[in-house]
Amino acid sequence: MKERVKKILSNLKSVQEDFLALSDDWWLEIDHNDNEAIDNGVHFKTKFNKRNKKFSDTANYLSELIQNHINTPLYQQVEGKELNNKEPHNLTEDFKYKRPYGFVLAGTPYKNKVTWSELYIQLCTHLSNTDQNIFSSLESKQEHISNRNNKYFSSNPSDLRSPQKCGFSTYVEMNLSANQIRDSIKRLLKTNNIKHTDISIYLREDRDA
Repeated sequence: MKERVKKILSNLKSVQEDFLALSDDWWLEIDHNDNEAIDNGVHFKTKFNKRNKKFSDTANYLSELIQNHINTPLYQQVEGKELNNKEPHNLTEDFKYKRPYGFVLAGTPYKNKVTWSELYIQLCTHLSNTDQNIFSSLESKQEHISNRNNKYFSSNPSDLRSPQKCGFSTYVEMNLSANQIRDSIKRLLKTNNIKHTDISIYLREDRDA
């Protein structure tokens, strides 16, 4: 029962990630030299963003409600001894509409990650366990704050749209697409003085292939 519920919740999180990626795709496909196309695109994106926020809020509420009811967190910290023999990928790639399987960081493998959110929180946990002081300081570092002044990490969950606690007192923004998570990982590695080449990511599927 619990495994079936976790699979449903993971699928729900995957849909949220895909909606964010799809929103980016729609915006990029607009002819920005066509004023009418821009106006139509802005009108559509405004309506889409409003509805998608309601969907995301409802999905997050249901997910938390169900996890509390079955007393099983979705983002369980499961470390694997080895990964399947699959092709490793790096942080220069486009992960849109792709699904992770796991990653290896600093020689430590983590597997059975169904969504990018699961992979992300596992990586954050790894970094938090490695150096809690650095991880706790992320909220005050400008490189971990968006151009719109939105924080990716905070000690106050109300600062974030979809907070997930990681470590002793830090919350992580989870309302991110696959590529946004990729970019945040790049910044995290830089802050922790870890080379991008020190991480390998393994994919479960590529629906565009």
